[in-house]
Amino acid sequence: MRGLPLLVSVGVVAACAAPVPEADVTKGQIRADMREHAMGLTATEVRAGTVTFIARNAGSTAHDLHVLKTDLAPDKLPIDTQTQKAKEDGKLGGLDQIAPGTSQNLRLELPAGSYVVICNVPTHYQLGMRSALTVK
Repeated sequence: MRGLPLLVSVGVVAACAAPVPEADVTKGQIRADMREHAMGLTATEVRAGTVTFIARNAGSTAHDLHVLKTDLAPDKLPIDTQTQKAKEDGKLGGLDQIAPGTSQNLRLELPAGSYVVICNVPTHYQLGMRSALTVK
């Protein structure tokens, strides 16, 4: 019996994700990596002045990034029981509804002080999406 030629087709699929934006704290840049339910900052201390937040949603749902000037501990912001969001007293700026797998930048002028960076999608703050930031 003669062998029949065997035709093998090999397909290679390359998945190319967008590169992770870099952040250089010496230039006033901080990357905020957001996922269910964590908010990680590449630096927790920065110099006063212009600060650029590179908000990267590494999660599977939309997230927000809001920056609040406050002396409260990151987990002690008051909650609006109607909306299930943290009250945004001292808010200096923010980004809403950052889609999964995308990044957006937020540039703010920050004076020296204590800040909390949060996701304020309902219940996300309470589930741990918050980080302290000190501006010197």
